Amino acid sequence: MKVLASARPCRIAVVAPSRDDFHGDFRAIYDAWFEDVSRWIRALGGMEADRDDIVQEVFLVVRRRLSDFDGANLAGWLYRITRRLVRDFRRRIWVKHIFTKLRNDEPDALPHGGGGPAAVLEHKQERRILHLILDKIREERRSAFVLFEIEGLTGDEIARIQNVPVNTVWTRLYHARKEFFALAAKYRLKHRKMLEP
Repeated sequence: MKVLASARPCRIAVVAPSRDDFHGDFRAIYDAWFEDVSRWIRALGGMEADRDDIVQEVFLVVRRRLSDFDGANLAGWLYRITRRLVRDFRRRIWVKHIFTKLRNDEPDALPHGGGGPAAVLEHKQERRILHLILDKIREERRSAFVLFEIEGLTGDEIARIQNVPVNTVWTRLYHARKEFFALAAKYRLKHRKMLEP
């Protein structure tokens, strides 16, 4: 490679590879996408206690199926794997609770540090109510809502990972917000009636 001298100083632009330029390198995919997969799990309704297990399952599938992947839309491919595994984990938990009933020593039910007991209880109650409301929203709307409103992704990012047109994302968000606020109002009304003498 020749380097030509010039009168003007020149800048060499170093372009970092995009997260989609992985060329079958599992480690590069794992490093680049680990945090996103973890956030998607929360957006899809995965339990906090299962998050690490689901992330590992996702990347086990990625390692096993990487040679079959065509290289198009890595984000969408990872998202579909994540969505399927979260669904499977949620089904297993649901079945498990039918037979064993929720115990008080479930990891998500244990108190954690920070704040006093009242703050911990209030935070736990708020999360439970949020999950109850979100669980009543259809999956594709719920995931778009959580990714946008809670995780802070843009409409374009959500469209890319869900492999849908951006207008579909906005439609899902519109309906999810409408459902969310209606369900929240219904919950508040029901709760208020329960507190009345």
